[in-house]
Amino acid sequence: MNTIIATATNNALVVAHIKTITRKTGSALMGASKALLIEEAKRQMRTTSGCHFIYLKKADKWGRQEVREAFGTLNEAICGKHINGRGESPEHHECTCYWDMEKGGFRSFRWENLVAVLS
Repeated sequence: MNTIIATATNNALVVAHIKTITRKTGSALMGASKALLIEEAKRQMRTTSGCHFIYLKKADKWGRQEVREAFGTLNEAICGKHINGRGESPEHHECTCYWDMEKGGFRSFRWENLVAVLS
């Protein structure tokens, strides 16, 4: 049985999130719901207080995944001085990059591995 989920968006990146997550998980519902979670996390990360979220880390060579609880931001005042503009966006690699407020460095998570946005 095929599932069709219709969304109304003009944001090409959201559409890319939906397509990629749907392809990787085999579920259109999962693709749409996680794409919305990603957009909510990014929206919260653009504020000064940042975002509290949970995701699964990339699987190790034995296929195990760790749960990672993170506090991240995309606020220009906090992480802007660390951006040099010479790299390729993690969005091209189906990941979302953020500034880890606990570790003090850039981190990223795979789109399909986002579990929850807590704040």
